[in-house]
Formats: sequence, C-alpha cells, structure tokens
Amino acid sequence: MNKKLNASFFAFLLALTPSIAQTVLGNKASLSEDGTLQVETVTLPEAYQNSSQRPVSPSQIFRFGEPANPQIKNSRGTTLADLDGDGVDEIIYGINTTLYAIKGDGSLLWEKAVLGPILLPPTVVDMDEDGDMEIILNTGYPTTVGRIYAMDHEGTDLAGWPLNFDDKWMINAPAVSDLDGNGTLDIITCERFGSTEGYVHALNLDGTPLNANWPVQFDATPAFTPSIGDIDNDGTKDVVIATSSTGMYAYDSDGTLLPGFPLADPNVRYSYQSPILVDLDGDETLEIVGSNHGDAPGFYVMDHDATYAPGWPVALGGWTYSPATVADLEGDGTYELFMADRNTSNDGTPLDVVYGLAPDGSNLPNYPISKYGGNEGVLTIADINDDNVYDIIFSSTLTDADGYGYIHAFSTDGSGELADFPLRTRGFTFLNGAVIGDVDGDGLMDLTANSYTQTFGAGVDSTFVHVYNLDVPYNASKILRNGYKGNNYRDGLVTETVSGVNDIASNYSIKISPNPSEGELNLSLPIALEDATVKIYSLDGKVVFSEAATIQQNTTLNYNLKALKSGLYFVAITSGEQNFTAKWVKK
Repeated sequence: MNKKLNASFFAFLLALTPSIAQTVLGNKASLSEDGTLQVETVTLPEAYQNSSQRPVSPSQIFRFGEPANPQIKNSRGTTLADLDGDGVDEIIYGINTTLYAIKGDGSLLWEKAVLGPILLPPTVVDMDEDGDMEIILNTGYPTTVGRIYAMDHEGTDLAGWPLNFDDKWMINAPAVSDLDGNGTLDIITCERFGSTEGYVHALNLDGTPLNANWPVQFDATPAFTPSIGDIDNDGTKDVVIATSSTGMYAYDSDGTLLPGFPLADPNVRYSYQSPILVDLDGDETLEIVGSNHGDAPGFYVMDHDATYAPGWPVALGGWTYSPATVADLEGDGTYELFMADRNTSNDGTPLDVVYGLAPDGSNLPNYPISKYGGNEGVLTIADINDDNVYDIIFSSTLTDADGYGYIHAFSTDGSGELADFPLRTRGFTFLNGAVIGDVDGDGLMDLTANSYTQTFGAGVDSTFVHVYNLDVPYNASKILRNGYKGNNYRDGLVTETVSGVNDIASNYSIKISPNPSEGELNLSLPIALEDATVKIYSLDGKVVFSEAATIQQNTTLNYNLKALKSGLYFVAITSGEQNFTAKWVKK
C-alpha cells in the first residue's frame, strides 16, 4: 500500500469512527415452536442503550433472585394473593423446582420444593370457601417429570395430591371454575403426553375426575391454559382449548365436543396461546378471542358455533405468542380488545406492537402503538399513575448490551409512554408481564414483574422478581385486568364486575336467611337505602337476577329463586357509591 493510499484509508476509517461509536448492540429474544429460546444481536436506538439511564422513580422496593432452570424459563408472570390472611398480598412464584411465597419486603413466608420445573404462574383461589387460599400448580417439561399440585395456603399438599399422569408435562397454568354447576370449584388443566397426543383434565378438589368422560384426548399438544364459560348460553359451562396444530376445541361439562368444533385450518396454529371468553355483541353467547400463529398469523374472534365473527380474523405479518386481553375501558358495556405482536426490527426502527381493536375488528383511536421492541407477554390494564386514564403495562423482546430488560407502560389515551417508564429489569422480560397490587401494605400501588438471564450454558442463569413502588394510592378498582388471563382464576372469562365482592369497604353487611336454601331468599340491611339495586351473580360473574328496590332499615325483602341452578351466588345491593355484598348457597 503506498503512502497516499494509506493516508486516504486511515482518513476513511476516521470518518467512520463517530458512527461506529454511536452504534450500540442489544439482544432480541424469540421463542421457537418447540419452546426453546433464541437470542440474536440487534442495533438499539439511543434511548434503549444504556442501563445506567434507568429511572430512579418508580423506586425498586426489592429484587429477589435464584438460579434458573438452564433449559427453559418462566413465562406469563407472577401471582399476587393474601396467603397468611394479614390483608396484604404475597408474591407466589416458582423458580426451577421451588415455589416461593415472598413477602412485600423481600423476605420469605415459605418455600416448597416440587417435582419438575415451574414455568407458569400458580392459580391461587379459595377453592373450598373456608376463608383460606388454595394453590394449584403445574410443573414439568419434556425432559423432566411433571405434576399437578394442590396445596393449602402454607404450601402443604392437600390429601391425594400431587397427581402424576405418567410423569408427563402439565403444560399450562391450571384454570379454576365451577364446571359442573354443583356449587364447588373445579380444576381444569392440560397434559402434554407427546407432540401428537394431549389431554384436558377436569378434576374435583379431591383429585378425582369430574365425571367418567374426563380427561378428553386430542391428537396434538395442548396450546396452553383452557378457558371456561357457557359459550352457547345453554345453562352449562364449556371448556375452550386450542391445540398446537389441530385447531380450536370446545367441550361441554360432560366432555362432549360442541357443534362445529374442532375448527381446524392447516394454516393456523395456536402454540402457547390461551383464549379469552366474552360477550362482545350482547347476544348472551360468548365469543372466543385470541391470537394465532402459523402460515396465516392473526388476531381472531370466533363465535360459539366455531365461525369467525364479522371483520375477523385480522391478519398479521408474522407470528405472535401474546395472549389477548379484553376490557371495558369506559364502563359502557362495549369491550375493547388488546393484542400484541413480536414485531422487532434489527435496526431500531419502531414497528406496530400493541393493537387496540373494536369488536368489529377496526382499530381504536390512537392504535396500534408503534415502538421499538415487540411483546409476546401479558398485557395488564390499570391506572398506575392516578390520572383516571387506564394504562397498558407489558414486557419486551429486548435487553440492552448490559443485559437489562424493559417493562413498558403506555396510556390508553394515545399520549404515549408514562413518565419514568420503561422500568429496567435485570434480564429479559420476554414472554412475561407485570401485576399490580400493594405487596408491602403501605397503601401505595406496586408493580411486580419477573425476568431472567439467558447464557446458553456460558454461565449460571438466574430468575428475578422485581417490585417497584408506583407512588400513587392503591385502589383495587383501578386495576381492570391483572396479569395472566386477567385474574387468579385463569378461567379467561370476562364478565360484568361484581362490585364489592373482593373489597367490602362497609361496616354493614347483608343478612341472608335461610342460607343455604332451596331458592327462598330473604334479605335485610341494618340501614335504609333509596334507589337501590339488588343483583344476584353466579360464581362466574354473570347477573342472574336484578331488581330496583327501596331498602328500609331491618326490613326483609323476599325473593323466590327456585329456578336457579344449585350453587354459590353473590348477592349485591348498591345505591350510589354504597356497596354491600354477601354469599348465598342455592341447594
């Protein structure tokens, strides 16, 4: 090389130096169809590059971490529930083969070793109505053993549990619902026997099958958590579950396929997908809402007869594994549908990631949200900055070069990302999300999210639980859909909210007699109310009786409800902002 050419070459390098210095690389995660995680290098925009730029507000209350399973990582987030009855939620989360109940200061309430890795959040519900929570947990992976656990609030196995189905992977998060209408909650869960064989189990709390027709078998891997609801309004609940490759299934409570099902399309697949059930058109039948991948990826709304609703499906340019979230933002009886896409460019270009859709499939105003970094995790909807506008909280496919991930929060009014977001977690938030609560009991909202590192054998992977103080008053009514499938039942059923069932802020209570009864219902309150409404809700939140009433102090109202099915019901009396609730059992 001559001197002139040499000088020109170095001048060329110097000219390139500023642009090279500004190029910072990060990592993008994706999930293959066999469940393995893949990571590739991408270029990050300047705002995404430096983990030292993590905002100091919201402040992190604590971070809890332990070594992770080296082969497969947690997905779909954590669970919040009050296990010890002190009025403050614990964080229930599995890391590898240990289930942890974590207090709001980062200390442990208890921990429990289980057989098989824990991949999805546990389902935590008072199954037997004794005032204490039960925990339903699935474990497993194809290279390990799998179990389904039912334990009490202290982590002690209930009699007859765990259940072992040939050591197979219990692939989903269990769903809980009163499937057979007998007034007690049942467990509906899935078993992956192999890539071409799977089962849906419907179980009583004692571990026995609901009836002789369960489990039901299909010739594919269960796609994930089933959803439970009376989709055809025939008075009995149904189980809706997709498979990885053979379509959408719907069974009645006796395990019989509903007319039109399964709906199979060779171009449509449903791996790692769980539907939502909701009455979008007010016809008293439930639609099935979700996402699919395959050669025809998209968002879908399916009617109870296995036909697509008008305007659906909405086609996507690529795959997504993000489950749908459905909510009534305005409280006007019209539901909004929120879906997400893995869309992530390799050069930092923003792409459409979060979609807001009307029941007819059209875009809501200000949607889709375009940003850099896609999402295949859970969408939580809550007002987390106390501005009386709901926000959408979700995870990312990305980490920066330092290995810090992202939890995003965007306002539903189109004003963009909230101040002090994204939060920066240690490791990927990919396939996960956030739950909102008050885990430290200080009266302020907290955000709990999980993350993990992925080294592909080059180091020890870890899983983390992060808790952030959002510094606004905690108000349960401002949390619309929280975590995986919206609530801890994981039943995927979206119905009118039963006001006051979970938060009773009154010193007065409804007096019910007799309770249980054959259908005679006598109600009274120790105070008088004008312009009141008496409503009776079934366990799944459906209004089965409603009447305007004037309540006189200690005066009994009499109702004949013998036509209702046997089971547990919620009785709600409302007047203005005053809410009173009680439980009633119809024999």
